[in-house]
Parts: sequence; C-alpha cells; structure tokens
Amino acid sequence: MIRAILIDDEKPATEVLEMKLKRLNMGVQILAKFNQPEAAVEFMRVTSFDILFLDIEMPRLNGFDLLQQFDEFHFDVIFTTAYDQYALRAFRVSALNYLLKPIEESELKDALVSWQQKKIKQLQLPQIQTLHEHLAPKTPPQRMALPTNEGHEIIEISQIVRCMADTSYTHFHLTDGRKLVICRTLKEIEQALEPNGFVRVHHSHLINPHFLRKIVKQEGGYLLMSDGAQVPVTKQKRDWLVEQFNVPGRGGV
Repeated sequence: MIRAILIDDEKPATEVLEMKLKRLNMGVQILAKFNQPEAAVEFMRVTSFDILFLDIEMPRLNGFDLLQQFDEFHFDVIFTTAYDQYALRAFRVSALNYLLKPIEESELKDALVSWQQKKIKQLQLPQIQTLHEHLAPKTPPQRMALPTNEGHEIIEISQIVRCMADTSYTHFHLTDGRKLVICRTLKEIEQALEPNGFVRVHHSHLINPHFLRKIVKQEGGYLLMSDGAQVPVTKQKRDWLVEQFNVPGRGGV
C-alpha cells in the first residue's frame, strides 16, 4: 500500500489526479487532498505517508515554500508541474520525480513504478537546494545532485572533467580523480549540463571543454583530456571544437 497526499491549489487538479490514481489500481491510498497548501502542513507533520503529489506554482504558499516548513523528510515528493521542457532538466539532475501537466495515466504509472524501485524513498534537502539553484534565472547552476546508494552526493559542476555512457548508467570523472556512477542516461546528463558548456562529442562521451588539452586528428581522431583520457570524437564535433578554440587550420593538432 502506498499512502499519498495530494496538494494543488486547483480543486479539479486534485480530483482528476485522485481519479487517475484509483483507475491505475496500483495500491495507492489517498489520505488527504488539499487545495490550500498552508492547511496541509500540520497534517503532514502528524501523519505517516509515503508520497506527496505537490504542485509548484501556488498562491500564498508555493511548493518550495511548503517543503521549507520541514527540517527533515519522512516522505518522498512527486512534483506536478507545468514547467517547460528546459526547466525539466532541473528535476532530472536533482534526481526528483515530476509529472508534466496535463498528467497522462501512462506517465503517472511510470512515476509510481520508478518510486517503487528507488532505494532511497525519502526526499532529501540537497535535492531541493539543487533544484532551486537549477531553476534560478540568469546564470547556469553551479552544482548538481547525484543519486547514490546512501542518498545524494552534491558535486560542483566545474569539477566534472567528462562523462561516459554505460547503457542506462553514466560514469562521472572528476578533477580529484574520483569516479561516480549513477543510474541516468548520458542524454539526460547532457540536457542538464548543456547550459554549463558541456559538449557531446561522441554517442558515449560528454566533455567539459575547460579540461580539453589536445584535439588529435590521427588514429581516427580523439580528444586528450586533462585526466589523460583519450576520448573518441566525431569528425563533425572535432571540426566544431577547432572552430570554437580558433585553432589555425582545420583538422586539429
């Protein structure tokens, strides 16, 4: 049994979500629905539950402000949001579940299945802090939350040398020599790190150009990174990098 609370300032939204959850028949017990988020805080403090379905943009008390009422979390959150695709990168990189309005039943089912498969089933404060940072306007985010067996590790994006795909996993190589592996596709990571200047140079490799040391055209072409790695690169991306660095004469070093 999954015990859930629904919060959305629009009553039709909670009613439709409740209907779809019941129709899925996945064992979700709805403990309460709130259309005034401030009224939910005390109930959440004294009630044991598993998932909070939470709208973000609400008058008086938005979703982030509501979560800040808690010092620790004994529950997890699935955000319901009307944010555009660009902003959804923030949810992915913060390792947070979300449903894009209008909510499709198939996506609702996927979100519940994903939650059931999670090892850590409680929201963690670093996830919210990272999400805030990623949704902030003007400047690209400086940190990201990587899900681990113990929770989430917060890393500085500037310390990522490169990322490498391994089926549905991604290997992170950091400046201090550490290697972290997370259950996210390279495509998801690419979407999250694009605003920070990261470049997909090969179907299996994403690099931070700041740590690019040499563009080599021999042996099919590769990039020499600061950690000594020789990263394969497509000819198109190699030529593009040459142009970006204003290297005289096309074709590399």
